[in-house]
Amino acid sequence: MTHVVILGAGIAGVTAAYALKSKLGPRDEVTVVSDKPYFHFVPSNPWVAMGWRERSDIAFPIGPYLESRGIKFIHSAVKRIQPDVIQVDLENGDVLFYDVLLIATGATGMNDDVPGMAEHTHSVVHVDQAEKALAAYREFVRKPGPIVVGAAPGASVLGPLYEYAFLIDADLKRRNIRERVTITLVTPEPWPGHLGLGSEGASRGAVTAALVDTKISVICNALTTRVDKGSIEVVELNPAGNVNQTHRLPYAYAMYWPAFGGVPGVRTATGLVNDRGLVVVDEYLRNPGYPNVFALGACVAQPTVVKTPVPVGAPDSVYSISKAGEIAVQNILAHLGDAPLTSHVKQRAKWLSDMGSTGATYLSEPQVPLRDINWMRQGRWVHQAKVDFEKYFVNKIRLQPTGASPSAASGIASVMSRVLNEPTTPIEPAPAGAGKPLEIRLPPEPCIELRALAKSLGRETDALAAELLAAAVTDAKSYLNEASVEALAISRRELLVEALPERQPGVEFHGGGT
Repeated sequence: MTHVVILGAGIAGVTAAYALKSKLGPRDEVTVVSDKPYFHFVPSNPWVAMGWRERSDIAFPIGPYLESRGIKFIHSAVKRIQPDVIQVDLENGDVLFYDVLLIATGATGMNDDVPGMAEHTHSVVHVDQAEKALAAYREFVRKPGPIVVGAAPGASVLGPLYEYAFLIDADLKRRNIRERVTITLVTPEPWPGHLGLGSEGASRGAVTAALVDTKISVICNALTTRVDKGSIEVVELNPAGNVNQTHRLPYAYAMYWPAFGGVPGVRTATGLVNDRGLVVVDEYLRNPGYPNVFALGACVAQPTVVKTPVPVGAPDSVYSISKAGEIAVQNILAHLGDAPLTSHVKQRAKWLSDMGSTGATYLSEPQVPLRDINWMRQGRWVHQAKVDFEKYFVNKIRLQPTGASPSAASGIASVMSRVLNEPTTPIEPAPAGAGKPLEIRLPPEPCIELRALAKSLGRETDALAAELLAAAVTDAKSYLNEASVEALAISRRELLVEALPERQPGVEFHGGGT
């Protein structure tokens, strides 16, 4: 019997757990450990910070979904890893022995790298931070002032930096207060759209043009040295790495993207991690010193792609983590079966960024120079694509295992329970829902039953029917297998694109290699 222990129940850890459990033998065990009892879809955190998503939209208890597949779930932080004795000690007192360990904990923001950053700025690295950022932003809009959106030296995965700046611009315009607010983007990149990849192709011009169009100022080669209450000190370097000028930026609201480090319990694992506490891996995604320890996702120590005056980390995305996850699972199985391992070399950097009512997608292939493909596209379709991808990925995590039936606590049961517990006195008719009306023809008997049900509950028929239908669709999706979920995502995307006001694919930018 083989025991695989996975640390982390996020995008990397859960998808790897699902894949390993489906491919290991019936007597083999998979255990997932997480300091959080829930899964949350990290790319949607900027939306939570703007109030465009609720926590419940992107976060939910993960234990039941793991356990329904025969995967053991332990809610506890890691105290320490002892690879010499193949042992993981947990904060709850448990001790786990493993045949293979997969570290997929994600990273923690090293906010203390810059004095005052943790105390005075907000972050969207985690959903808890995004909720705090939202509360502060709601206070800010009551008394607007300057906004600074920045990244610390050494920060990586810089897509959310731009995304958040564009989302704030869009939200302030909707509130009709944009002209009262200056937005300054502070980045360690040598130019806008560098993203740690070093491409001077079309992405540089496209991102710069988008910033100019939205009147967002930008400081590049920015070394943030200190954050005080109400002001941020930024040293701007020139291409040679010498000081060009020093800025003192006033702010009424500030969001900063920190450099990443290892999470507590992992960063102290001598022999596994670098000086930032990130796990060192070889081309097979396993630790060179301990061949039964693998790592995946943001917790992995990534080498920089290009050298810059201010350090900029390598990018990452759900797409690249998913591709790396496939290789990690394959290599864990190969390790257990004494088979050859497969080398993992990042082939693509690919991600989607929301810009309010529009969006941008970026693709660099291969990720390291020299490149054959390097392009950026913009348009409403990208905004919709990110919305769709969120729903697709969350649905995939919540997918019932093969042969399982939906829980009795269905969507319809939830609707009826809520309605029955509300006051029985008639209330004002509720809107049936936004969007294009959908004509549904019911046979006479259920139609009368529906009208009678609504009347007895003091509800307007169309509104109750809309709620029940939405709940029924949710219940129906829980019966789908993985292939059906894929087909659902494709069909949904086609329908959404057809409904977009702008039918064009957007403006396309092509850039050469570096």
